[in-house]
Amino acid sequence: MEPGQGVATAPRVVIVDADRRVQASLSDLLSITDRVQVVGTAGDVRAALEIIERERPDAVLVDARLPDIAAGEAFITGMNRAWPTIRIVRTGWSDVEGHVTTEDEPCCYVSKAGSPEEFISAILDACC
Repeated sequence: MEPGQGVATAPRVVIVDADRRVQASLSDLLSITDRVQVVGTAGDVRAALEIIERERPDAVLVDARLPDIAAGEAFITGMNRAWPTIRIVRTGWSDVEGHVTTEDEPCCYVSKAGSPEEFISAILDACC
């Protein structure tokens, strides 16, 4: 089955965040349920691209500030071009700052302060 196409099982997710503590927390948070499967975490663009190429997840949960907004936006744009079926779920501490999307970018957003249910819902919504 192609990533992002009619996910019948738990969506496979890669977490991309510059802060290792956030990576671990989000991975643990998402792993408490069988509704999503975390297949990798990365703290920089290079590591993220390697994991995405290898794992071909259904969704990528990403804070676009890697290590700054320009790098994060370039990463997301590149992902959209290379793997258009992989869904992007943006995360961050602010609902507006640094989360500009374009019309051609399939994306949703969840605040890092969100509940486990909000993260899972955002990922499931993105994959449907």
